[in-house]
Amino acid sequence: MTGETTSPADAYARLERRRSRLTKILFWIAVVIPTCLAAIYYSFVASPRFTSEARFIVRSVSSPQITGLDVLFRTIGIAKTADDAYIIEKYLSSRDALAELSAEAVDVRAIFSRPEADIITRYPYFWRADTQEALYDFFTDHVTVTEDAVKGIVQLKVTASRPEDAHQMAQALLVLAEKMVNRINVRAQTDTIETARKEVNRAEANVVDAQSQLTEYRNSQLIVDPSMSAAGTLETIGKLTADKVNAMAQLQQLTTTAPRNPSIQSLKARIAALDERIVAQQRELAGNDDALAGKLEEYEQFVLKRELADKLLTNALQSLDDAMKEARRQHIYVEQVVRPNLPDYPSEPKRFKAVITFFVMGLAAFSIGWVLMVGAGEHLH
Repeated sequence: MTGETTSPADAYARLERRRSRLTKILFWIAVVIPTCLAAIYYSFVASPRFTSEARFIVRSVSSPQITGLDVLFRTIGIAKTADDAYIIEKYLSSRDALAELSAEAVDVRAIFSRPEADIITRYPYFWRADTQEALYDFFTDHVTVTEDAVKGIVQLKVTASRPEDAHQMAQALLVLAEKMVNRINVRAQTDTIETARKEVNRAEANVVDAQSQLTEYRNSQLIVDPSMSAAGTLETIGKLTADKVNAMAQLQQLTTTAPRNPSIQSLKARIAALDERIVAQQRELAGNDDALAGKLEEYEQFVLKRELADKLLTNALQSLDDAMKEARRQHIYVEQVVRPNLPDYPSEPKRFKAVITFFVMGLAAFSIGWVLMVGAGEHLH
């Protein structure tokens, strides 16, 4: 029995026919069918969607830097604050904003579930359950917030199946932005003023403590003001010294003119008594631990401490006043550049563009698959 043999040419021809069939199947799967389905969906099924758009800036009466368009904004009393704008941008696309929309009487779930929407664009997606997380994902798909980092303008876009829904939602989100800015203002003002007020309270406590120490020292030493007492002692020493000088002059005169005058002995006794009083006053002023000089040193330390506390209190009060003025001056606002519009024509879907996109993507997938298929066939061959 003779077996039938297959020539290399026949095998190569069968491989080419198989490759041709696979190429046609791949082309239909990757290009024709998806493009036809997209054309059918976008032509007969896809529902129109309306977009309400608003633009705003977060401004302040002052700004740490003035560059570029800030100069123009400042000339009309507007200064953008990039950090605050970024906060508002992130807040409007957050779960908190979605939750607070209900407080503004906006039924987000009902808006996204309108019967006008088709099965693909209606909430919830047919492949997901109706959960809060699914609602948030749908919310972020239909609410976009972007900021122009150069101009500082924040753009808000809300897409819905009804124009009035998109308009209502955009307005409500702007109200939330205003409330968020107000919370930022209150927090900044409260923190600034509270910090300054704590410094005032601390300074007041220091003044009270310094005054208490000074009063305690006066009571313990039984003296009100050692400096005044020292001044009185110096004045007494000066008077005693003057009396001594006068007595010595009289003694010298009597000794010269009348050596036997009985007043000479009394003058000598007076001079000796004046010397003793002067020495006693000098010892009271300085010379031992109980002298006024030592008391004056301690007293001046307490007085200096109280004066420093008074100055710190004055500075703290001034800082509190400046903080209150600064808190009012740094107030930030949401300024609407473009108010939310009520759309009268659907912005989505872009039907022709979507079909072309499906075609191009399918063609790219087909090309990649064809290259892989040809490479695998050459390898096998």
